[in-house]
Amino acid sequence: MNIGIVGSRKYQDRQSVINLVNALSADTQVKIITSKCKGVCSWAIEASAERNMKVEIYAPDLKDIRSWFDIPKRYYQRNRELIEACDVLYAFTSRDGLVGGTLFEVAYAVKAGIPTQLRSENGIIQTIYQNQFPFMNPPAFSDNWQAFFRQTFS
Repeated sequence: MNIGIVGSRKYQDRQSVINLVNALSADTQVKIITSKCKGVCSWAIEASAERNMKVEIYAPDLKDIRSWFDIPKRYYQRNRELIEACDVLYAFTSRDGLVGGTLFEVAYAVKAGIPTQLRSENGIIQTIYQNQFPFMNPPAFSDNWQAFFRQTFS
């Protein structure tokens, strides 16, 4: 299982990141997916190394940059590749909320249907599930709902 760990550079609760990594299985099938950004990502790398866990680090390709505008594009490409490699994502947000690259990564994970858990610095944990329930197919649900009421009230 590939577990993504990302977060805001302003996030300050190092111990919560370490606690998450320590709570994960050190099974050989588990791999931490992250970047080398300061803060959350670097703490996840350190905690994983202490437990001898596999870590895959994503870095932007900054070769052949032709203009200043290419740099953010390369970082967003790195973020997309990182998220696409995850089976589940843990995102740590600072008191500023969900902003910048972390906002992009969470939005991309939600769009890709990757289960995501937001962990804010104030201790609030919010889990986002993207998998649709079987009844969420609008035409089938609508047909079944109408049939149910026709049979019940006729």
